[in-house]
Amino acid sequence: MIGTLLYLAEAHSEVEGGFGLNLNILQTNIINLSILVGILYYYGSKIVSNILSERRSKIAQQIQEIEQKQKTAAATLAQEQEKLAEAKQTADKIRQEAEANAEKVKAAILAQGEKEVERLKASATADLSSEEAKAIAELRQRVAALALERVESQLPGMLDESAQTTLIDRSIAQVGGA
Repeated sequence: MIGTLLYLAEAHSEVEGGFGLNLNILQTNIINLSILVGILYYYGSKIVSNILSERRSKIAQQIQEIEQKQKTAAATLAQEQEKLAEAKQTADKIRQEAEANAEKVKAAILAQGEKEVERLKASATADLSSEEAKAIAELRQRVAALALERVESQLPGMLDESAQTTLIDRSIAQVGGA
C-alpha cells in the first residue's frame, strides 16, 4: 500500500509539477544539509559563544561602572546634604545674631531718644526759666521806672531845698560806704 501511494505521488508530481515526494536522497541534499549544519554547529558555536561571552563581560563591566557611579553619587549626595545642613545652621545663627543686634540697636536708639527727650525737656525748662527771669527783670525795671516817674512827679512838691540836700548827702554816704 505504501508503495502504491509513493508511486501515485511521483506520477502526480511529474504530470502536474505540483506537490509530490522526492525520495532520491542525492536530489534532496539531506546529506549535504546535515554536513553543513554540523560544520556550522561545530565552528559557529565557538564564534557565537565568544560573541556572547564578550557581550556578557561588557554588560557586567557596565553594571559595575553604573554601581560605582551610583555609590559616588550617593556619597556626593550625602556630602551635599551635610553642606546644606551646615548652611542652614549658619543661616539660623546669622539670623539669630542679626535679631540680637537689632534688639541691641533698638534699645540703644530708644535710650538715646529718651536722653534726647530729657535734654529737650531740660533745655525747654531752662529756656522757660530764663524767659521767666527776663520777664520778671523787665517787670521790675518797669515797676522801678514807673515808681521813679511817680516819685519824681510827686517829689518836687513834697521836698524843699533842705530836705533835698539832706537826701543827697545821705545817698552819697551810702554809696561811699558800700
